[in-house]
Amino acid sequence: MRFPETAKSSVSLAFSLGLIAAVVAIAWNYVIVPYRRTPEKPVFSNDFKTVPAPKPLIAEIKIAPIPQPTVKATPKPNVPKNVGRVNASIGLVFRADPSQGSRSVGGADFNDRVSVIKESPDREWVLVRNETTKEEGWVRSGNITKQ
Repeated sequence: MRFPETAKSSVSLAFSLGLIAAVVAIAWNYVIVPYRRTPEKPVFSNDFKTVPAPKPLIAEIKIAPIPQPTVKATPKPNVPKNVGRVNASIGLVFRADPSQGSRSVGGADFNDRVSVIKESPDREWVLVRNETTKEEGWVRSGNITKQ
């Protein structure tokens, strides 16, 4: 081979390899890299909890009220507000407190009748009683279909 022919083939090889590398780099940046990023955390409407107001800097003077005689009311038993059915296909786990981390105190199967006794202030949890086993516990309100 003569030198000019060798130089032409080397240049064309280098150009071809450079072109291939450029196509691979572009494909990598526009196809692969976007899927490697961690997606942003979704924002739901109930994520925004109210923050308590800051305490005033000036101390307030409080005068104790004069105690009034009160009539002691007898505590009401847990009277159900309404009746519902379990709509979670895997059933429910009753919790001791209205939080996901509290201990389990019972449960109910799918389509069991439950009595709703009371709701938490944020209406996210409800205290229910299983009609068949008489177990009581807290569950998320979305898992009960009220009748």
